[in-house]
Amino acid sequence: MRKILREPVRDATAWRGDDIRDDPSWRVAIGEREREALLAGLKAVQPKGLWFHQMEAADFPLDDSLRALVARIRHDVRDGRGFVLLDGFPLRNLSIDEIRLVYWGLSLQLGTCVSQDGRAALVADVWDRGQKTPPLTRAYGSKRESKLHVDLADVVGLLCVRQAKGGAPTTLASSTTVYNAFLEKHPELVPMLYEGFHWDRFSEHAAWEKPMSVAPIPVFSYAGCQLSCRYNRSWISGAFARMEKTMSNAEQVLFDFFDQAAEENRLEIDLRPGQMYFASNYTVLHGRAAYEEETEDFGEKRHLLRVWLNMPAFRAFADEATVRYGLSSHGNIGWTGAELLARKHLEPSHRRSFVAGTA
Repeated sequence: MRKILREPVRDATAWRGDDIRDDPSWRVAIGEREREALLAGLKAVQPKGLWFHQMEAADFPLDDSLRALVARIRHDVRDGRGFVLLDGFPLRNLSIDEIRLVYWGLSLQLGTCVSQDGRAALVADVWDRGQKTPPLTRAYGSKRESKLHVDLADVVGLLCVRQAKGGAPTTLASSTTVYNAFLEKHPELVPMLYEGFHWDRFSEHAAWEKPMSVAPIPVFSYAGCQLSCRYNRSWISGAFARMEKTMSNAEQVLFDFFDQAAEENRLEIDLRPGQMYFASNYTVLHGRAAYEEETEDFGEKRHLLRVWLNMPAFRAFADEATVRYGLSSHGNIGWTGAELLARKHLEPSHRRSFVAGTA
């Protein structure tokens, strides 16, 4: 029997954008010592000639300053508000391949990095590909608005390499605050949140897999005094479309209210080159405003790098197979570099290496 939390959450994950906008505690400056250590890591790993798939955390050495930075990221994402913004990542005089390698080396220190899309990208390029986003297509290759949502692994990381000239504000919101809003204004919908919905796989599943999540994914679940959220309206709407099913009035109200509560409490950030954030996909929603490009040159377009990673002992789960891995276990998504190198993603008999999740 699922446990339904009937009292509002009052911990650090329940924040409002207006309340923390000017709070410096979620911002961390990467100082000169840390930048030098990151560049030293780059110099140490480059001669090894490793592919990302072959790299391990030990291949990218850390000094004490970087160990402290990694510990701060882990704490803020897992035990704090659920996100942290870092400023000062080294970009100057580095090629995009070198930037990618430094970012990957740092990310490996935080947990197990996994593939993110049909191309099995480990460090994904987030930029406008001229994608028109037809139905049942993921939207991160387009300039249109990306509404507040979660990604499929424990943690998402985004590094800004180049911003659009007119800007493209990043938005974050607390899913815990959204839950509290449901308790206050729509308590009758709370059981439906726990029942959950199927998610479409946007045709990124393997030939031997189903095109939607096997089981409904709870929007909210509760275990070990921790509330977890899994929400992306586009993926859920995709499943409705694939099933040729019309949303009920109650479902429409639920999704509209979720989006409204998230927007009303969002934090807007003008992400600049050299800034990056890491965010928990169980307590933090992320999105982006629509934007315009003035060029078709990929060397000048808005460009972010993205990683997905799972952290050991991250949190308690009501049903780990469904809540944690029910979204990221299909097609070329959710594999480690070593598993991709071993071509495990090409055989139906192989299974992913899962990370222990109980905090």
